[in-house]
Amino acid sequence: MWLLASGRPPGEDCPMASEINPAELRAAACDLARLGGRTAQELFGKVSMARKADDTPVTQADHAVQEAILAALASRYPLHGIVVEEQVARPERHAPVAVSEYCWVVDPIDGTRNFGRGSNVYSTSVAVLHMGCPLAGAIYDATSGQVFSASRGGGAFREDQRLTVVDRPIDYNTILALSSIRRRLIAPAVRAWMRQSLYRNAGSLCLHLIWVAAGCVDAAYAVECKVWDVAAGALLIQEAGGVITSPTGQPLWPIDLPAYRGQDIPILAGTPRMHAALLESLRNGGSGE
Repeated sequence: MWLLASGRPPGEDCPMASEINPAELRAAACDLARLGGRTAQELFGKVSMARKADDTPVTQADHAVQEAILAALASRYPLHGIVVEEQVARPERHAPVAVSEYCWVVDPIDGTRNFGRGSNVYSTSVAVLHMGCPLAGAIYDATSGQVFSASRGGGAFREDQRLTVVDRPIDYNTILALSSIRRRLIAPAVRAWMRQSLYRNAGSLCLHLIWVAAGCVDAAYAVECKVWDVAAGALLIQEAGGVITSPTGQPLWPIDLPAYRGQDIPILAGTPRMHAALLESLRNGGSGE
């Protein structure tokens, strides 16, 4: 994880942006996500996986996609900061996070394991945060070639189609998107969900989040995820009428980006009805489920 930063305490809530129209930033995020998607597709099936120091996978495509996006950002928004997953080749092109109200958060390939093994189930996520809160974002879905995007107060979209979460009844047709859990114990409530509901794991949290916004699944839960995994998708869900918080019900934003060092940001997301039910389940340890 790379950022250009040093400390600013987070505020109590998310202020409105003072300079740039969120709709303009959404359009820019869409362009960048598509650029990342095209770059990844050009390298699909042509690269092999390696391991980073933390034992997570990486490919040459991750670096190539990130560099393509950062080069475009440096040209278009040189006064904005960046927080990205991979090493930055030319950090001098970007403003330090601590001196800019705006910071771009980039996940070049979410689903690197899938990508490296020849599966096109992956995504590219780009979001811009204002004072630690998502203002606009876009996710390129390689499975469909579509871009999902949102801006604060401007709604959520699949290409040009407006998205609204579908608040279905909770029953045996309920579908949850559950990300892999390898470094933590699985909560009893989550084990209960797996017994009583249908569940999916795409290997890309960004895809799980756009599924919630688009009504493809009813909720998503993940504990081993980073800010670049959730920033764009969280805004999509909120703008589509859904709810996303920590698994204890605390708000995710604002985040102190200058102090961020890759800590996990666990999330619970869903339709209003589903989020409330799953949150209660987590609070009572799964009893009565």
